Amino acid sequence: MIKGNGPCNKQRLAKRRKAHDDGAWVREAACAYAEKQKAKAA
Repeated sequence: MIKGNGPCNKQRLAKRRKAHDDGAWVREAACAYAEKQKAKAA
């Protein structure tokens, strides 16, 4: 993992990308909530 050329590197990166993609709905919901709170304050 130090150089990024190891045998598990592709698997590690694939899992990281999948986790990021699977968590997209959380980030979108947090942004929507923040916008809603911002609109309430204004």
